[in-house]
Amino acid sequence: MEKSFQEKLDEELKKIGQTVKKPNILLLGGTGVGKSSLTNLIFKTNIAKTGIGKPVTQEIIRYEIENSAVVLYDSIGYELSGENSKDEFINKIVEFVSASKGKKVDDQIHLVWYHIQASGHRVTEWDLNLINKIKSLHIPIAVVFTKCDLVTKQEVAELRKEIKPILSFEVTTDEKVTPRYLDLEKLIEWSSNNLGSGLKEAFVKSQKVNLEEKKKNANNVIIQHITGSAIVGFTPIPFADAPILLANQAGMVARIIYLYDLNGYGDLMPTLLKTVSIGSLISTSGKWIAGELLKLIPGIGTTTGGIITGAVAASLTAAIGYSVSEICYTISKFAINGEESKLEIYLKDLTPIFKQLMKNNSKI
Repeated sequence: MEKSFQEKLDEELKKIGQTVKKPNILLLGGTGVGKSSLTNLIFKTNIAKTGIGKPVTQEIIRYEIENSAVVLYDSIGYELSGENSKDEFINKIVEFVSASKGKKVDDQIHLVWYHIQASGHRVTEWDLNLINKIKSLHIPIAVVFTKCDLVTKQEVAELRKEIKPILSFEVTTDEKVTPRYLDLEKLIEWSSNNLGSGLKEAFVKSQKVNLEEKKKNANNVIIQHITGSAIVGFTPIPFADAPILLANQAGMVARIIYLYDLNGYGDLMPTLLKTVSIGSLISTSGKWIAGELLKLIPGIGTTTGGIITGAVAASLTAAIGYSVSEICYTISKFAINGEESKLEIYLKDLTPIFKQLMKNNSKI
């Protein structure tokens, strides 16, 4: 018996969850600089409550957060190592990072975020020493100036001069500050760009701040599948097999849904988000989708004798992909902004919205 689109989609989502490579991010910086507050904001979680910390050295604790596809390595502040032990502390951190390079991908350090509290008004020699040593290991490192809402732009500019040429970002965890969280979305983009493809998708999925980064990666996924559909479509597909063609898009839709991680917003609007079923929406609209595409693309259906060509297969893939991405983007935006009433109205009209998006996205 042929499996439904929803069943195939569930299988693909499960497969992604089982095979995903999680990026490891090392969090460095002094005590009280706001590392936990920042990561809690980015990943919409509370490490203290949901993370199970496992010491890997005396200086570093590993946190694998529940329902997240990133692993955080949090260091104690070097102040806690004692005045006479700071050099030893720095050497141990560098030794840990260096040793990780020789391990399998799952155990390597992929990114380093070095936090400096802007309101402290200084970059210490210890900061510079550790930053430069990690940079020499050729591991992507960025300086994150925290609590920038408490200082002037000029004061942050002076701090930035001290750590050049290391890339730096100004951030705050105060959600009222505009532009939104200052450079936080840029930090997300930089982090994504410095990860390999498998690690990148896991990171983009886990972060809950930069929706444009989610959309950009979803577009890349769609383009990959459009190309695949066009190649496969050189073998004409009978119109009667349109439901099979739809089922073949399950991998693409699963990757898109994975990137947006709608379940990751459950704490914000748990009741409403439980009603979201992109797979069911596509599955029940399957014949309509195929039929509409035959109407929308000039000449198809009348000149091909009911044969779905590679062009139609590619158009179908694009229409489904971009429509699903736009729906996920809108739902995520409402959830992040706390716009519960707007989300409720949107979810009630999801079927006609999806159909309209399919029409808009069918011409590529």
